[in-house]
Amino acid sequence: MSIKFSNLFDTRQISVLSERYLDVILGDIKNTLILFLQSPIIAALIVLAWKNTDADKTLYFVICLTAVWFGCINSCREIVKERPVYHREVMVNLSTGSYVLSKMLVLGVLSFIQCLILLIIVDQYVGLPGNKLMLFISLFMCSLGGTSLGLLLSSVVGNEDKAVALVPLLIIPQILFSEILIPSDLHQGITVWIEKMMLVKWGYESMKQITGATINYAIITQDMFILLFFTIVFLILSIISMKFSE
Repeated sequence: MSIKFSNLFDTRQISVLSERYLDVILGDIKNTLILFLQSPIIAALIVLAWKNTDADKTLYFVICLTAVWFGCINSCREIVKERPVYHREVMVNLSTGSYVLSKMLVLGVLSFIQCLILLIIVDQYVGLPGNKLMLFISLFMCSLGGTSLGLLLSSVVGNEDKAVALVPLLIIPQILFSEILIPSDLHQGITVWIEKMMLVKWGYESMKQITGATINYAIITQDMFILLFFTIVFLILSIISMKFSE
């Protein structure tokens, strides 16, 4: 099967599919409520853990990890649960790229709201140094990366249960191969290279810069571009996966 990348996106389809997907999400009141409650509940738990201490590197790591978690758990079922619908509609000229991008756009809005709530609550009760807009952008980019990674997972698994069950395999390595967990004398060689493949690493690195005494904007920009690069790669892989499943 050949993939014609020039015919992967259709703006009209993206608009229609996004509107339809948003209606589906808002129509499921119970699930939508759960999605929106994730952010204040996790933020409250973070506040309880750090209520008597100042913001530190571990806190930055935790909120970046939370943002990736939001993205992954929000998106991990969103393709596989509609696979029969997708296969039926692709037969009448549905653009795969438009379908995936419509998911990304709507879920991106959800991630935006979740990250904003998380940042506001943690900053209000713990206090985060640095430019708040830049901190939000770092969180949001982590969540977008997590969203695209979740969509990739959803495009390759066979059912919703498998998708949810495999999310920890996407999240746990983010922790295991971080400088937060591995002692500095052991954090070298292969573990460093694996860490560079983790989304959290780049959000965490940018937050350290933003909250530091001296800000290196070049490093922050580099970290944001790396997160964007991962997001785009995961989306492309999702599209390829779905095209080969037709």
